[in-house]
Amino acid sequence: MSIVSIVKCPDYEQEKVYKAVKKAVELIGGIGQIIKPGETVLLKINLLSARPPERAVTTHPSLVGAVVRLLKEMGATVWVGEAASTGGMGLERRRGAFDICGITEVVEKEGGEIVNFSLKGYKKIKIPYAKKLKEINLARPILEADVVVSLPKLKTHELTLLTGAVKNFFGCVSSADRFEAHRLSKVEEFSQAVVDIYSVCQPKLAIMDAVVAMEGEGPSAGDPIWLGTVLASPDCVSLDVVASQMTGFKPQEILTSVDAMERGLGPQALEEIRIVGEELKKVRRVDFKKPSAYRNFAHRSLRRLLTPLGIRIFRVYPEVDQSRCSQCGLCEKKCPGGAISLDPFPLYNYEKCIQCFTCHELCPEEAVRIKRSWLARQIQRRSQR
Repeated sequence: MSIVSIVKCPDYEQEKVYKAVKKAVELIGGIGQIIKPGETVLLKINLLSARPPERAVTTHPSLVGAVVRLLKEMGATVWVGEAASTGGMGLERRRGAFDICGITEVVEKEGGEIVNFSLKGYKKIKIPYAKKLKEINLARPILEADVVVSLPKLKTHELTLLTGAVKNFFGCVSSADRFEAHRLSKVEEFSQAVVDIYSVCQPKLAIMDAVVAMEGEGPSAGDPIWLGTVLASPDCVSLDVVASQMTGFKPQEILTSVDAMERGLGPQALEEIRIVGEELKKVRRVDFKKPSAYRNFAHRSLRRLLTPLGIRIFRVYPEVDQSRCSQCGLCEKKCPGGAISLDPFPLYNYEKCIQCFTCHELCPEEAVRIKRSWLARQIQRRSQR
């Protein structure tokens, strides 16, 4: 039986977050059941891009600081790690992401150490029983730490619908590996690649920042939404299942959870998850806005029956708002399908676009919008009734 705790936390005042984190961990058996004094613990945070904490793009520094404090109090050595993609180029800007997001200050204050995967390097490893990524370049700190902990931000995602404790480990591989994973044209295949990575990271604990989550066009251009909770579990898959139910998704719609459960990396059935703390029905947000990709998921079977012309009529696609675009070229550089060219603003070749929405995810100006065809908009309206 898996266990997931839900604890209320009204805001990001540091002491309130610490008490919520401590209670959430105590409800699942206590930190001493998972981590021993003297062990080196890596906290894998979500630092998608260099945005201030109030944008709800990254794990909030108050939660990171609370977990560092909790671990230091029991005598652990604490690393806080991420590849620190910034939506910009160069190692200096990647270092700056930790500062801009407020992570550096709180980690140093609580006695932890910042570990930038981009600077520490990667080690090539083989993944047993992988479905898509047979071999990856995994961040060395993941392999060197005694214990790995996932500290995700609860957000929507244009490809996987929701990003949580499992998807958080996508940031533990090299940019080349992430690029190759995004080249997988089907969300089912991409989700399998994410689970391939998760399967070798072997986290022992997940603590989710759901005080303020992101709804709508996540993981970077959505809207902050107050949920007022912190979640914890020794099992990342179970935590993601509960988080999906909190935000109005059906667990079977989150394909990373489905694939992980099929592989035996989480509970085998929803009935095997026990929720402690707050009741799920009291914290569920029925008004939580789904990403545009949700309509693609809900009607994927319909799309399979359509002709090529029908697929063009029913589509969800990226488009650039030129008034916001800085012409930095990041979208062109990172596009896995090679579908973008600059002239001088980004131009899409939609025949090559694989709808991975990497451009939307990484754009530092939030200039990439997700557009829907007329038919897709009509189906969206019906699905929201």
